[in-house]
Amino acid sequence: MKRLGLLAWTLAVVALTAGVAGAAPKSKPAATKKNAAAAAAANDSDLVLVRIGSEVITPRMLAARLLELPEQYRPQYSTPEGRKQLLDRMIEEKVWIKDAEANGVTKRPDLLLQIEAQKRDLLIRTWVNEVMAKNPAPSDSEATVYYNEHQDEWKTPANVTLRHIQSKTEADAKKVLALTKAKGADWDKLAKTYSADTLTRNTGGSLGTATREGGFAGIGSQPALAESAMALGSGKIGGPYKTDKGWHIIKVENYRAESVRDFDQVRSFIVRQLQQERTQRYYQDQLTRIRSTFKVSPDSAAVNKWMSAKKGAREMFQEAQNVPGATERLAMYRQIVDEYPQDEVTPQALFMVGFIQSEELKDYDAAERVFRELLQKYPNSELASSAQWMVEHMRTDEVPDFLHGDTTPSGAKKPASKDGH
Repeated sequence: MKRLGLLAWTLAVVALTAGVAGAAPKSKPAATKKNAAAAAAANDSDLVLVRIGSEVITPRMLAARLLELPEQYRPQYSTPEGRKQLLDRMIEEKVWIKDAEANGVTKRPDLLLQIEAQKRDLLIRTWVNEVMAKNPAPSDSEATVYYNEHQDEWKTPANVTLRHIQSKTEADAKKVLALTKAKGADWDKLAKTYSADTLTRNTGGSLGTATREGGFAGIGSQPALAESAMALGSGKIGGPYKTDKGWHIIKVENYRAESVRDFDQVRSFIVRQLQQERTQRYYQDQLTRIRSTFKVSPDSAAVNKWMSAKKGAREMFQEAQNVPGATERLAMYRQIVDEYPQDEVTPQALFMVGFIQSEELKDYDAAERVFRELLQKYPNSELASSAQWMVEHMRTDEVPDFLHGDTTPSGAKKPASKDGH
């Protein structure tokens, strides 16, 4: 299949780069110089198929683009229709790129940052993957050593599966025990007839499976009962045993002693665990190596100073916007006002203090004091007119223009009107 796929791909590339298929029949006369030149051009991989301004598209470029596609998609471009589709796609890409360039998209700082970030991530990911590929996988002998040194990890605790018939008194339980041991006794019928456990008597008194901790369904944790059942062994009936639920006659359906899982059962898990540990160590070793190679020497004092640097007003404002609680947001905006009185974002933070008090906490007197503070400290702020409006109208049902549509001040949570809508 691989050979057929390779042959199909080879034929597709040859057909694509050739531009035309087939040679002239031998019976036809020899081509003229003009025809020979045309034929040579037609088979030239640099033949210009399309011009887009000063740029061109050639068969060589299309063949290169084809190689960029996943191998399973390449055969669909081996037909004439497929080649035309690939050409149209490349034309479409180029005209969009040229239009983006003409409109300055390729010079946008945010886009350039994204491109640089993607380039950085791709370079790092590619090289790290190649470096990590040299890390050998754990061998069977290493896995065996780990298995032998961690036997406790592979233990399966002892467990018991049992049924019971619960009685209110020891005397009743003894009578039931005698009935269960009589010839031809039907345990399920006896459980349905005599058991005081209404949750299990219709299912033959089934309590499920439990370990030595005795976590049985219906009767809770009964470690003493579990130990007694394990002591009896599979297929045995015993009792009566007393618990906080009453007296019990039990039938042990199955008892499995503590065991250690075979190496083959846990080998894949051990190999995965060893590989994870080895990968982490190998990565750290390689990172230490290249840090040393490129002489990384951090300035501890500078790093500590940078790490403990005070947050800026704009960073604090952005954090406040994402806090859900009104009181917490109000405190954060007020902190900006107190710590950064001259920052350009401070008038907006002060407005938000008043806005929260007015529209969320409904403390209009406190809000008015804040808005008047804004008017006094920042009379030339673009929010001064909004603050003045709030002073004059916030106790009414009127809604200011800045609460409509997209003009709500940044960070404001648009309130309901006074009638609750």
